[in-house]
Amino acid sequence: MDKNTLFAVILSTVVITAGFMIQSKFFPAAEQEVVSRPAAEEVVGTEVEKEIPRHQSASSNELLMDSEKTIEDKIIQAETNRFLITFSNKGGVITSLRLKEHDDNGQPLEMIFRGDENQASFDVAFGGFDAIPVTENFTYRKLDEYTFEFSRIFLAPADVEGKRIPFTLSKTYKFTADDYMMELRVGIENSINKIPALNFDGFAYSLTMGPQIGPEFSELDNRYFYRRFYTYEGKKANTVKIKDGVKVLEDRVTWAAVAGKYFTAIAVPDATDYEITMSEAAVEGLPQSNQIVFSRPLIKSSNNEDVFKFYFGPKLKKYLLPYNDADENGFAMKDLNLDEIEDSSSILGWLEWLLQKGLSLVYKAIPNYGIAIILLTIVIKVLLFPLTKKSTQSTARMSALAPKMEELKAQFKDQPDKLNKAMGEMYKKEGVSPMGGCLPMLVQFPFFIAMYGLLNKYFEFRGAVFIPGWITDLAAPESIYHFAAKLPLLNWSDIRLLPILFVGSQMFSSKIMQSSQVSTAGNQSTMKMMTYAMPIMFFFILYNAPSGLLVYWICSNIFTLLQQMYSNRHLKPAAAGAGGGLKIVGNDDGPQQNKKIVPPTKKKKKKK
Repeated sequence: MDKNTLFAVILSTVVITAGFMIQSKFFPAAEQEVVSRPAAEEVVGTEVEKEIPRHQSASSNELLMDSEKTIEDKIIQAETNRFLITFSNKGGVITSLRLKEHDDNGQPLEMIFRGDENQASFDVAFGGFDAIPVTENFTYRKLDEYTFEFSRIFLAPADVEGKRIPFTLSKTYKFTADDYMMELRVGIENSINKIPALNFDGFAYSLTMGPQIGPEFSELDNRYFYRRFYTYEGKKANTVKIKDGVKVLEDRVTWAAVAGKYFTAIAVPDATDYEITMSEAAVEGLPQSNQIVFSRPLIKSSNNEDVFKFYFGPKLKKYLLPYNDADENGFAMKDLNLDEIEDSSSILGWLEWLLQKGLSLVYKAIPNYGIAIILLTIVIKVLLFPLTKKSTQSTARMSALAPKMEELKAQFKDQPDKLNKAMGEMYKKEGVSPMGGCLPMLVQFPFFIAMYGLLNKYFEFRGAVFIPGWITDLAAPESIYHFAAKLPLLNWSDIRLLPILFVGSQMFSSKIMQSSQVSTAGNQSTMKMMTYAMPIMFFFILYNAPSGLLVYWICSNIFTLLQQMYSNRHLKPAAAGAGGGLKIVGNDDGPQQNKKIVPPTKKKKKKK
């Protein structure tokens, strides 16, 4: 393998690897500037599996009205066209929010992922983000078909006059028939026109969205499966990275979100200047938590109501875009730009869009996404075959010239200028280009990266069955055997067949490709590395990749193999004749400057 071919291989490897790393955000969004709370030094993140201690001074037990201690437990079920909702009057929280139109293991997908039955979402705590949530039973009433109210009377701490002012804490949930959005109004009201002295370390109360969003998971690899924090401000979506378990946003935002690959929960606060805390602190029973806490500053009126909107649903434009137009959603919201939560494809978005349309077209003819992937891969390979053929021809001709290049290097070892001139003359005479095998390959990489991006996040792959009993979800890795415990070091709990098939097809394809190249002592080790080391490296990278992505790559390898076998059969005669057009003349024992490169003389045919 000559230097130019090796350069092409290395460049190809770099492009592929870079494609993996940058696909979700081709140009990464700027990280949201955040600062840690002073108390964050006492907070330990998920790596050591410790929970954030709750602030005992904010306990609601001290604020109870004696007359309201006997409210009975109540579970309330409600339903819209989008949601199946379960409320608990213990704190007036939502314990279950399931999406009717999206399945997870045969059941409506649960968006409130809890570690145990005592956890819920939208709890209120008197104080900052680390205060103890209110768990007392609330009075419940249904205001209309989609509006549900929970309330309870408390006594505020003593004010400057030593008086404890009673107030009603209310939580009113409002849904619509067809929105993936809901509204939550948190009210604090005093009936005698007195301001309750709710001041706990500078905050009146905190509202928490969490502890996690569905679908349920046992672990996240942060490549194919993840939970991430996002914010939107100034017409720009930002990724917020948590380093020490807890971060507090410094600036006001339009919305804050927790998102996975396919679903998201987005919180839209009102104009109040909340302190927004994002937390990954460990929660009992959960492999990872992602909570967003809105801490309200001091209340300055006897009748206060804060309004929050929450979107729980798919990361699909058709459901996110309506919140840019007040006439298109049930809450008259506009210009929220919730669609910015979608994974960006940047400059390759147009190509992903075309490939997605092609995939959908094939699926309409044959309603199996696994077969659609295979057929689309074949179509792409056929369309790009002229480039593949040109690359193969150029590589074969360059490979055939390798012995002659070695001779030139030996002849002009100490004369780089003459060596470059001699090689240039040889390339020109033989009609080859050092980049001839590389450039056609590079043209194909956008297709590879776009297919990777499409197949790694295509929503319709969720739950799509390719081969019943084996590949039952193209959006998830397949398994042929599950271990009760994870394998040591590898941290694997399943044996997967597709990564093994990928390695086999990749190795065989590389071996056939290299069989057409001239092997020298200098490139044998490189060939072995490309044949064995690279596929094994990608085996570990892709072990937990979605099945749809591996089906595509295996099919691509097999078709590349067939194309290479065809090319080898038809290119060998041409390759054998390449490189024989030049020779070195001069006295072998004489000085190097006396030697020169001359073209061959054609033998004249004898006249009969």
